[in-house]
Amino acid sequence: MEPLRKDIRIDGEQIYFRPITVEDTDMVLRWRNGEKVVQNFIYREPISKEAHLSWLENKVNTGLVQQFIICDKKTDKPLGSIYLQNYNEKESSVEEGIFLGEPEAFGRGIGVEATGLLVEYVFSTMPCETITARVLGYNTASRNMFEKSGFVQSAFYKNKYEFDGKQADLVFYEKKRTKVSFVVPCYRSEKTITAVVEEIQETMAKLSSYSFDIFLINDCSPDNTFRTIRMLCEQYDNITGINLAKNFGQHAALMAGLRKSDGDIVVCLDDDGQTPANEVGKLLDGIRKGSDVVYAQYGEKKHSAFRNFGSWVNDIMTRVMLGKPKELHITSYFAAKRFVVESMLQYENCYPYVIGLVLRATKNISNVPVKHRSREVGSSGYTMKKLFGLWFNGFTAFSIIPLRIASIVGTGCAIIGFLYGIYTIIKKFVNPAVPMGFSAMMSALVFIGGMLMVMLGLVGEYIGRIYISINHSPQYVIREEVGHTINPGEE
Repeated sequence: MEPLRKDIRIDGEQIYFRPITVEDTDMVLRWRNGEKVVQNFIYREPISKEAHLSWLENKVNTGLVQQFIICDKKTDKPLGSIYLQNYNEKESSVEEGIFLGEPEAFGRGIGVEATGLLVEYVFSTMPCETITARVLGYNTASRNMFEKSGFVQSAFYKNKYEFDGKQADLVFYEKKRTKVSFVVPCYRSEKTITAVVEEIQETMAKLSSYSFDIFLINDCSPDNTFRTIRMLCEQYDNITGINLAKNFGQHAALMAGLRKSDGDIVVCLDDDGQTPANEVGKLLDGIRKGSDVVYAQYGEKKHSAFRNFGSWVNDIMTRVMLGKPKELHITSYFAAKRFVVESMLQYENCYPYVIGLVLRATKNISNVPVKHRSREVGSSGYTMKKLFGLWFNGFTAFSIIPLRIASIVGTGCAIIGFLYGIYTIIKKFVNPAVPMGFSAMMSALVFIGGMLMVMLGLVGEYIGRIYISINHSPQYVIREEVGHTINPGEE
């Protein structure tokens, strides 16, 4: 680590950090040797002034330790200290330590905020992937603080120490830099995908709390899309290109990317630049606040009238068939936690429908407002035939409501036919001269026969899908992979 600049200041909402100085010695010794702090330290011996000055000279001033004073933002009063030590370049890790000394520092969430500020500082300025911390088992306040700050328990040592004749456990915590995997299905995007990738790279460079990689899946595009993907893989060391053997569809391509990804959060977006990668921070912030899945919500879509109509129909159908909440807006631009992705990947049949997979995995879904862009190059690859096929796939693969509708319609037709038969008999008895109507009979036969054929076709569709699934028709077939993120032996 490098020694801290004398003028550095890190601001939070209630507090700010400044580097520790020699003038802070007496104050820090008062905190460090206080009973409340000592009982939570592994090293119980009182710290002398000489020892503290030696610490500053040999550790802090040389950069082996970076230590800050935590100050109240309103009053500038020092409240405690937080520091980084034991930097391990090989393991890309550093250890955090913290102690609060003033009574007004407690009960305000100062420790959680301070730890959050330090995490952000480390991930934005240091080549570290992991921050660790050691806590005595009975120190529930510190354990809660680290857990609220996103740390997870990495090791537990029972009865590691003995203080005043009592056994004490030692708990290790760690927080890793959150990894984001971008999954981008590509079709006819040789002129647009480069700009999308560059925007992702530029945006994520500013979001220092995250590491990231990108998966570009070429859905057997007839143009030079995969050649462009290959060039991008040569240019960047965090991109994997996947070339499918034939056109399996957008949702199958998404599943191929999801299965290759390993990010804590997975972000799916389009290849045409209409889904703004520079606003991915909004989706990630929604995940950080507790949502399992976050969808972009567009105030005004820049699609054609045909695509907007298709989206409107899709919204209605997903509400009816898949139980989507009315207020939830579904788009192709979304972020999902890892456990949701793992749940989606359990589906291995050849009719993937991402919206249905998300809705069956969780209900903790939210929207964030995102600006939708106009398409600058080319046109949408979705035709009415493809959209209809997509809807039908989703509803027959993830809902039995169409079968129930068919049953209800069939029952209704049977009841109407039965009532009409009674009506005809009564009418004949009342007026024997009334002729039996050939046209009415043919209309009824054609109507009922048509309904029967529709219902049989629907049942046949389900049976056909079952037949294809049990024959293990693949979701997708990968022709080749390129890029630096492929594990050894996968090529």
